[in-house]
Amino acid sequence: MSAGATGRAASDAVCDRIRPLEGTGMRTFTDPEPLVWARTEGTRIWDEDGREYLDLYAGFAVATVGYCHPRVTQAIVEQAQTMTHCPSAAPSRVRAELYERLVEIAPEGLERVLLAVTGSTANEMAVQLARAATGRQTVVTFSGTYVGRTVGSVRYAGKRAYREQLAVPGDAQFLPFPDPYRSPWAQGGDPGELALGLLEEMIDDPASGLERPACIVVEPIQGNGGVVVPPAGFLAGLRRLADKAGALLLFDEIQCGFGRSGRMWACEHEGVVPDLMTIGKGIGGGLALAAVLGRPDVMTTWKPDAITSTFLANALNAAAGVAAIDVLREERLVERSARLGARALARLQEGLADAPHIGHVRGRGLFIGLEVVKDREAHEPDPERTAAFVRTLRERGVIVGRGGRFGTVIKLSPALVIDEDDLDAGLNTILEVLT
Repeated sequence: MSAGATGRAASDAVCDRIRPLEGTGMRTFTDPEPLVWARTEGTRIWDEDGREYLDLYAGFAVATVGYCHPRVTQAIVEQAQTMTHCPSAAPSRVRAELYERLVEIAPEGLERVLLAVTGSTANEMAVQLARAATGRQTVVTFSGTYVGRTVGSVRYAGKRAYREQLAVPGDAQFLPFPDPYRSPWAQGGDPGELALGLLEEMIDDPASGLERPACIVVEPIQGNGGVVVPPAGFLAGLRRLADKAGALLLFDEIQCGFGRSGRMWACEHEGVVPDLMTIGKGIGGGLALAAVLGRPDVMTTWKPDAITSTFLANALNAAAGVAAIDVLREERLVERSARLGARALARLQEGLADAPHIGHVRGRGLFIGLEVVKDREAHEPDPERTAAFVRTLRERGVIVGRGGRFGTVIKLSPALVIDEDDLDAGLNTILEVLT
């Protein structure tokens, strides 16, 4: 699994070709020596110089069924030989198949689908749909929320740094997210109860300044916010308050859904069904695919041609999505995520219990966050040490993610098909490096 000490000549050559041609602003060179991908298979990445890596991040949680799964690849090849492009204005059999598969796995009552290409555009669409359905404009969301980086979605992001370079103002009423580990504002109280109480007061008080909300937007488990699982009862409380305010409840399950948390959807842990739900990443089997799922009365608000984009119903992406859903269900990967994730979480919690710079280990299913701190008592974040840990793990041949409001959470979201021995080996390396 070690990446070895091979040189970077081939990787640097690729970077040298890209660097003078690519506009600034992308994440390509945030690392001065980025990993140059050349080939992927299952849970492995090979770089341009032939080094092999175990990917415990699944390419930003996209490779849920693994890279180049044979059934997904076969579906792509067969569809490519028949029809690659089908404009969104034209129905197709493969689109019907994708809709049927999505509704079969959706939470009960979410019976209609609108396709998108990326999670960002799915969230844009869902918010605009909520506004159209309610006749209201205000969006309520939370600190740490990540719903994408397009101009239409970054307005609702809980991190202002995402907006500053784009000169996009916030367009939401932000409330504190009840992070069980990092909520100093709760002053020792239950952060879930306090956040719900604050929202209810703002809804009830005619002088609170809160306009009647169109929707409440929340990730059932915050992803880029640092794999933050809210306290039990928080999602149910939001359901109650959304109903009380006449607002729609919108869950972003793009990162935490599709089996990632050990349930098909993370909201199932709390038995709460939203009015609208956005999904993406893993559902495309590696291709660009996202969607909005919702209640029929809400999803039939718009008249035809209210929204469009040429590639919304791309046939190739739809075929990959159908195959990925079939793989997830037939290989029982949701149950596998729950089983392997529980074992991995317990092992990390035990192995890092005395690690001086690991303040918190949390997660659900194969979605785990390790919070890096300077001081365990004060919870003081340590972004420099986090970056060093991630870099050292890559040198040891293990790829992990990084997130959190201070950039101090090591994120694990491996493919749900990961071999158990590979997972154990990856965890061994993490424990060695972090202790």
